[in-house]
Amino acid sequence: MLQSNLTARSGLIAQQQRMDVIANNIANISTTGYKPARADFKDMLYQTMVRPVQPQDGLNLQKGHGVLLGATMRDFSQGSAQVTEDPLDVMLVGDAFLAIQDINGDTLYTRDGNFALSEEDGTNYLVTEDGRYVLDVNGNRINLGPTEPSGIEIQTDASVWIVETVPATETTPEETVRTQVATLGLYTFMNRQGLEAASANRFRETENSGAATAAAAGETQVRQGMLEASKVDLAYEITQMIRAQRSLSLSSRALQTADDMDGKANQLRA
Repeated sequence: MLQSNLTARSGLIAQQQRMDVIANNIANISTTGYKPARADFKDMLYQTMVRPVQPQDGLNLQKGHGVLLGATMRDFSQGSAQVTEDPLDVMLVGDAFLAIQDINGDTLYTRDGNFALSEEDGTNYLVTEDGRYVLDVNGNRINLGPTEPSGIEIQTDASVWIVETVPATETTPEETVRTQVATLGLYTFMNRQGLEAASANRFRETENSGAATAAAAGETQVRQGMLEASKVDLAYEITQMIRAQRSLSLSSRALQTADDMDGKANQLRA
């Protein structure tokens, strides 16, 4: 009966992992640009059963050993737009990711375009909400100059412009001057499902994802004053949670039944 216990145990572990994935999705229902994950399962190894009273040719009698987590897949489809009218908020329309620099100097990738300004040593940088540097198309920090600009424009082609107003004089009218300072780094991957999830709704490239490559011109557009909403569908997640709970209950009853059978067998032996 030991195999029955192990099989039921594998079902309990698998459904608990599924519940963890669902709970993480629900927790990020309001996270900008979040892409929900889905737990996929696969069979554990099968063992050929032996029937000593008959030849084995063509019988193909096999016994399964349970289930295990095969992979967690993400829904990278486009999220809906949330209009904020904040010039430091950007939304990506397309498959690309924004590049940022984490605290260790490594490059991470995200769909969260909720940006801010950070003044350091007399220089203003474009940063994420938690202070990580946003990188340009060359992998450098985006420097906005020594003084905080009166306005910032981020065009659909990802170019970043500083807008300054020159006051009128006795001989010249008031003038608005626009200066391009950088281009947001937009990157794509051959296999987005191969990306490794990092902290704060960010991803790290892996061998499975392939190296980050600059997005082709026009492939992904940038929308200023908008954010990409979380892709989590609460109704779907609750439905999946109910299914996981039912499966968890079934595996629990199977484990209890196997334990009862072991107990009866031990009593007969005694």
